Amino acid sequence: MALRVSLARQVALAGRLSSSAAGGKRCFSATRAAASLSENAKQSIKRDAALPNPDPAPDSPSAALVNDHAPYMVATYARPPPVFVQGEGSWLWDIENRKYLDFTAGIAVTSLGHSDPEFADIIAQQAKTLVHASNLYYNPWTGALSKLLVEKTLEAGCMHEASKVFICNSGTEANEAAIKFARKVGNTLDPSGAKSDVVSFNQAFHGRTMGALSATHNPKYQKPFAPMVPGFKQGTYNDVAGIEALVDENTCGVIVEPIQGEGGIHAGSEAFMVALAKRCREVGAVLIYDEIQSGLSRTGDLPVLYASCSLCE
Repeated sequence: MALRVSLARQVALAGRLSSSAAGGKRCFSATRAAASLSENAKQSIKRDAALPNPDPAPDSPSAALVNDHAPYMVATYARPPPVFVQGEGSWLWDIENRKYLDFTAGIAVTSLGHSDPEFADIIAQQAKTLVHASNLYYNPWTGALSKLLVEKTLEAGCMHEASKVFICNSGTEANEAAIKFARKVGNTLDPSGAKSDVVSFNQAFHGRTMGALSATHNPKYQKPFAPMVPGFKQGTYNDVAGIEALVDENTCGVIVEPIQGEGGIHAGSEAFMVALAKRCREVGAVLIYDEIQSGLSRTGDLPVLYASCSLCE
């Protein structure tokens, strides 16, 4: 179970070797990373992966806690046995004080690492000031954050039409809201309701709520909750030739990951992204960039610059 530090070093090396400049910006290619590893590095990874890291024993504190809590929890996943109780930076410790390197950053959300002192202090101070006032009213923080996001996006040279922010609690909620915005635009442009199709792409993952799940054309995720919301179409990622037929006058929105995450770290080509944006403008469809796993400096600067900034030219 415990991830080995030597394995982490090899993966970090792969990341350094595979960082390349695209339009003056750095972007990551997992394919190039794997190809760039030496045979010795590959063998080292295999050796480390084969080392025994036993799960907590049946009579361990971890097992006792799991056995006590599991009967009261919905089994959304087949969870592994470690019970994490502390984090610092990129490291985690379980209840038995075993140390793990966190390769997943929670579920791709702890971009600042665990227990960042400044972040923890800000949260504590805010909790002592005002926890929640709802979006029915103004407050000093939501507007300031919205302004900062718009300014930083424009400074990066991206989304030159961006002027407003809708604050959400999660990535899935943001995608759900974006799909609703697209449907609303479609109904405004065509009150008959015909302009209601939402296009997404194979290998995509946009979330587990019904709208976002309907845009995630993966039987593994969709089948248990069928039927899906009607009006969702699937295209082939990076298929420039198929865009014109796929995105038509009945399309209200297109949602795309500039770099696909759960689909296998597939990067959208510049030609694909530019053609997609051009076609959306032609038919009046809302183009939604899902950068939940790739944006906010996870793969470069603020947005996924090499893809979305090319649209500003």
